[in-house]
Amino acid sequence: MWVLRHAKAAPHGPDDHGRPLAPKGRRQGVELERFLRESAGELGPLPRLVLSSSALRALETAELVLPALGDAELLVDRRLYEADPDDVLAVLREVPDDVSSVMVVGHNPTLHDFALALVGPDDEKGRHRLEEGFPTGALAVVTSPADRWARLDSGEGALLTLFTPGR
Repeated sequence: MWVLRHAKAAPHGPDDHGRPLAPKGRRQGVELERFLRESAGELGPLPRLVLSSSALRALETAELVLPALGDAELLVDRRLYEADPDDVLAVLREVPDDVSSVMVVGHNPTLHDFALALVGPDDEKGRHRLEEGFPTGALAVVTSPADRWARLDSGEGALLTLFTPGR
């Protein structure tokens, strides 16, 4: 499970849903894409499916990392905009079982809370790393013992890595 907070967005305005990435966010996206290319294979199977919030900043982030994921499919799901962690879990439980790995791209505080919820109590080091924060462009890779997406649950995973693009 790959959990990616959108990169740095333009300042808030009247249309939150339509806010694009800021120049810093575009740089973060390039750095994320490079990290994914360099880490291919080390972190388990790369995502075959990218589920993105419909907000422009999330979609632009997903599009920036997509080239590093080969032939991964991008699906935009409006439910991920203004979602809570339970909503994200519900969306993921709908993923077909033939999809081995998924990346979800969305917003804070939801994705930070979601990543924390996935990590089990036995992974003290992973929980501590996540508790330190989940800034824009943060990518958490969390393993899960679930053998089907419908069985994905909180408190069972372990943090494999947490990558944050440079400031």
